[in-house]
Amino acid sequence: MEAWDSISKVANYIEENLEKKITIEALAEIAHLSPFYFQRLFKRLVDKTVIEYVKLRRLAKVADEFKVNQDDSILSICLKYGFKNHETFSRNFKEAYGITPSEYRDDPVILSHFTKPDISLQYNVIDEDVPVVTDGIVLEITRIALDKSKFFAGYIATGVLEVPSVDPLVEVWQKVHRTKVNFKGYTPKGNEIGINLNLAKRTKDLKYFAGAETNKEVQDESLETYVVNKGKYIVCKFEAEDFNTLITDTIGKVYSYMYLWIRSKKLMSSVEHIALEMYYDSSGDSSYMELWIPLKTN
Repeated sequence: MEAWDSISKVANYIEENLEKKITIEALAEIAHLSPFYFQRLFKRLVDKTVIEYVKLRRLAKVADEFKVNQDDSILSICLKYGFKNHETFSRNFKEAYGITPSEYRDDPVILSHFTKPDISLQYNVIDEDVPVVTDGIVLEITRIALDKSKFFAGYIATGVLEVPSVDPLVEVWQKVHRTKVNFKGYTPKGNEIGINLNLAKRTKDLKYFAGAETNKEVQDESLETYVVNKGKYIVCKFEAEDFNTLITDTIGKVYSYMYLWIRSKKLMSSVEHIALEMYYDSSGDSSYMELWIPLKTN
């Protein structure tokens, strides 16, 4: 068994047993490692200690249950997932997301959770134009040639990218959806686009453009603009079970995988260090989108 495969089995076990008592010893036995080496390997591959990881996954499950279960009390739900009392749970929830459980239940905003990692994606590099299904994600990498530029108008959000947290991009996307019909040249059947403009800096400081497609470059001081230039792109097409999963859990995994894929294919010097999130439906029903990486022009 590969080391990553043993930790993947542990992550699956944790996910299936979040309502039960979970011990380091039991997890180490599943991984066929001593508790000491298991914890070191887990931290290396998941970037969290086992204890912290289990806590964050339980918080994510509690948050999901708050949205669908209005009958049970906060106390009964937090006890169900192994938190000793309301006070401990509330402190952990607020430390993770910046809001109290009561505030979230009254207004269930979109949260950025620390997701269950798909460790296999870190070690399996697929070929181009070969779909792969893994951990609820369907993805395929291909190349396209864009024969004419695409224009977008919208707004820029700033802040800090942290996981877990309240999703910092909700407000800017809501603003785009409220106002896009008033953009000059707005294209109703066009794409929407999201871009982390600080991606190349590898920083938590957020500078994110969210916009809707227009038929030409907009001249409006109240709006920001972005041009997707004609040229060649590496494109990762991917789907998830639903739109909320697509824009939270799934897209983070796809970003990590695309970095691994480009590096493994020795294309780091051939691509621009920016990624374009291309959305095809903003209705909230779509579970499909694409991540475009521009190839440098010679």
